[in-house]
Amino acid sequence: MQTANQHTISDTQAKALGVPLADSNVMTPEDGEFMEMIMKKIKNNEINLFAPGSLMNQKIYDALSPENKVKADAEAFNFLAAIREIKGLYNADMAKTYQMQNIVHRLRITKERAEEFGGDIFII
Repeated sequence: MQTANQHTISDTQAKALGVPLADSNVMTPEDGEFMEMIMKKIKNNEINLFAPGSLMNQKIYDALSPENKVKADAEAFNFLAAIREIKGLYNADMAKTYQMQNIVHRLRITKERAEEFGGDIFII
């Protein structure tokens, strides 16, 4: 039984409500380039979406202290989770959404912060 305050929506409306908001100007050029670089590395098999080690700049990683290697390993695991999410949105034609912008920007800033302790550790 439906009460006066309940409303039904069509399947089309329900699908539209589940789509992230899009805006062609949402991403900064820096974040856009970062996203495209990630997608290129995935396409060229430079990044394995299920192997955190594939994100490492091995020569620099090998020179890290054991403590910093642990930090880099943990970051790589988290980065891959974000990269898989980016790839999913990208493949779903949602590259120009606020959701994508947020994930890409957060990944780029976190990566830059993580490299403060050891240099250019990651290939992204």
